Amino acid sequence: MVRKYLILLALVGSANAASDGFYVGIDAGVGFQNFVYNNSNLSSLNPQFSASQLVVSGTAASPQVGAFGGYMFNRNWGVEAGYQYMFNSANITGAGIAGANFDTGTYNLNAQLFDLLAVGRLPIEDSNFAVYGKLGLGYAYAQFGQYCTPAVCATGSLPSGSGLTVAGGIGLEYMITNSWNMQLELMNYGGLMPVNISSNGNTVGYWSDTSLTLGAAWHF
Repeated sequence: MVRKYLILLALVGSANAASDGFYVGIDAGVGFQNFVYNNSNLSSLNPQFSASQLVVSGTAASPQVGAFGGYMFNRNWGVEAGYQYMFNSANITGAGIAGANFDTGTYNLNAQLFDLLAVGRLPIEDSNFAVYGKLGLGYAYAQFGQYCTPAVCATGSLPSGSGLTVAGGIGLEYMITNSWNMQLELMNYGGLMPVNISSNGNTVGYWSDTSLTLGAAWHF
């Protein structure tokens, strides 16, 4: 019994020694999808509105799930690729969303994204914890969700867009054993390079997302 206990202590105590190798994992949490609606080009139709008054934004929470995999060259540096899916968000109501009439419209958002990231990891000495940062590029596809009032989607089509965006974030990792870890992660997609959203060939605004997820990974 004592021998088994010592073996378990050795596994847990040396967990932070995990260094190079491949890993795969999954995560889930909440994404805060943001949409900035830019109607400033329509200010000439209604001079009583300034261009700045016609730029409105809304943020709403949505469930988010993802999967990722990567390779650590050593205990500090690695690369990672992943996929994130943002489900339909809560409804957003924004003034000016209706176009030239500047009525109020209601809509929601969903998106999916692939990313390729550089990973920098800093183990905390004498513990199984490590802090890390990620930075790279993502390719996102975002669109208005199925709940879309006629004022927003009068043509019946859902405004959507896709494109490259900057992805980056920070996280806290706990190595359970040399093979398994859990992590809490805060990521931003599109804060520096938002994804254009278009309707009938015209850009109507920009999408971005900030997410908080809890994940687990297997190292091999």
